[in-house]
Amino acid sequence: MHLPDSILSVLHGPFLMDSAAMQGFLMQVAQVLTGKVKAEDLADKTQAGSRFPYHAFTPHAAALGTQGYNALDDVPAGSIAVHVVSGVMLPGDTWFGLGTKSIGQGIATADTHPNIAGHVGVFNTPGGSTMGLEDFAATIATTSKPFVGYAQQACSAGVWSICGADSIVLAGRTAMMGSIGTKAEFMDFSGYFENMGIKQVSVKATKSVNKNKSFDDALAGNPEPLRQEILDPLNEVFLDTVLECRGAKIPAKQQGDVLSGLVFVGQACLDKGLADQMGSFDDAVQLCQQLASSASSSPSTSSTMGIFGTKTALPAAMLALVGAETATAEQVAAANAELSAGGITGATLLSTSAHTELQGQASQVAGLTQARDTAQAALKVHTDALATAGAADVAALAADRDKWKTDAEAFGSQAGELGTTSTKKKPDVVEEGGDANSKLVADLHAKMLGE
Repeated sequence: MHLPDSILSVLHGPFLMDSAAMQGFLMQVAQVLTGKVKAEDLADKTQAGSRFPYHAFTPHAAALGTQGYNALDDVPAGSIAVHVVSGVMLPGDTWFGLGTKSIGQGIATADTHPNIAGHVGVFNTPGGSTMGLEDFAATIATTSKPFVGYAQQACSAGVWSICGADSIVLAGRTAMMGSIGTKAEFMDFSGYFENMGIKQVSVKATKSVNKNKSFDDALAGNPEPLRQEILDPLNEVFLDTVLECRGAKIPAKQQGDVLSGLVFVGQACLDKGLADQMGSFDDAVQLCQQLASSASSSPSTSSTMGIFGTKTALPAAMLALVGAETATAEQVAAANAELSAGGITGATLLSTSAHTELQGQASQVAGLTQARDTAQAALKVHTDALATAGAADVAALAADRDKWKTDAEAFGSQAGELGTTSTKKKPDVVEEGGDANSKLVADLHAKMLGE
């Protein structure tokens, strides 16, 4: 019996998928097993001939919407490539749609074509197979051109894939994201086969004591080996990927809920950091255009990594300021928070009002600096004068002045020739009745002068 790849993927490989969607697969399995549906009726129909291999949205011809093209050379220059991830994610192409391998190849090819400016990935998926998932997610995360995710439903494997986008636009208040976690769910058909008279016999090689042991233990009621060997390691890779891509945007206090497997709807997806903004498909295209324009005008366009570690795009709050004529204090604070989260510590953003205020403060500081310099120059003049006078300070100089003044006054008030305060000139000759010696001196003096 030939089972389609979609059924084989469910039966043979791990799935990261919302449980509600998985029920549809299980119903198909039951219908095949009971004979209600023939396996060939579920055979994969690739419909390759009826599909265009490439789809793109051309901004300058927006009225045409998304168009299909047989070759990228036919796509108008400056177009945004559109990639659709719809239904259950499987590695190969099935009647559900293109597999992740084909979609990934389309993304990689479009990323190198000059007619493509960026990518928008439309996600409407409950998740899917882990086979090829890591490669597919890496393709999205490493495009050289901006990749914007548009999330209608992105659960489990869908989150793993879309989280590597430069920015994620949530498709409205009913859009869903989450189911980040790993769970094993399989069926025990032993009772069904027994009713049909079929007994399953299992024999292991001598050295293959652990062959399928974790699954056998789970069937026997012991899930721990399966949890430790398969589920936990797979889940750690899943969580590490989400945290690497979105960790800076998921509030620390919310990480426990976000990574526990819960599904969030609408605004809660934004609050939990799973998406960056809410909008339409046109909003996602316009955002991709802005990212592409920003990248093309940047001097570092030759690099696929930007200052935030994710290609050339800006985070959401920074991006919201692109082309904006004004910015609120809250927007500037959010952008600065992204700078800090990106490890950029040597730069910060300022609003116009804050810049004006800082300019005023700088002017005041300049005035104060000038006044300080003038005062310091005057002080130096006085200090130098004090040093010349041999005084330690003005008080000492004043005290020294007062002392000399007092001494001068005391010296000037003395009697006789030493006095300095007398206003009457002493005569050269002594008047009659004066000292005889003085008269003699005066006479001698007169003779010497020839009198």
